[in-house]
Amino acid sequence: MYHGVPVVGLPLFGDHYDTMTRVEAKGMGIMVHWKSVTEEELYQALDTVINNNRYRQRAQVLSSIHKDQPGHPVTRAVYWINYILRHHGANHLRSSVYTVPTYQYFLLDVVLVVGAGLALIGYLFYRIAGLLRSKVKVQEQGGEVTHGDGGDDKANGHCHSNGAVANGKHKRNGSPVKNDKKMK
Repeated sequence: MYHGVPVVGLPLFGDHYDTMTRVEAKGMGIMVHWKSVTEEELYQALDTVINNNRYRQRAQVLSSIHKDQPGHPVTRAVYWINYILRHHGANHLRSSVYTVPTYQYFLLDVVLVVGAGLALIGYLFYRIAGLLRSKVKVQEQGGEVTHGDGGDDKANGHCHSNGAVANGKHKRNGSPVKNDKKMK
């Protein structure tokens, strides 16, 4: 592009296909696919690019756009080297990334805050789930259950119709202790 010469390209790998697609789209060359190219196709592409002035004119226009810069690149390089020498390294032009602390450069402060927030949310969910489980457990153990007959509420959630009769055989379950001795 720099010299304003039209191109016949045979892209092989990497960015060649992208480059030749752009060259063809800008009108400064023709792309020929190497897997399917024939002698006739290659001859036609070369003949078209050489004899059709449209490709050369378009290549020269793009070359002049590319070369339109303030001064020569070597002159600019010399200017910037002298500028840095005049200003003792030109620290005012250095990126601020050189002064950022390591923990900020690697975003450790952000990771810490996000991690702490997620840990807090997880802990709150854990505590809320524990409270809900304990409420459900209390309701299952101490709640009143009716059986399919639709009758009165039963003591201890069981089928005793009289609230005085407790569930179980042991004192800790609320049953009356029998002091009667067995008679033979």
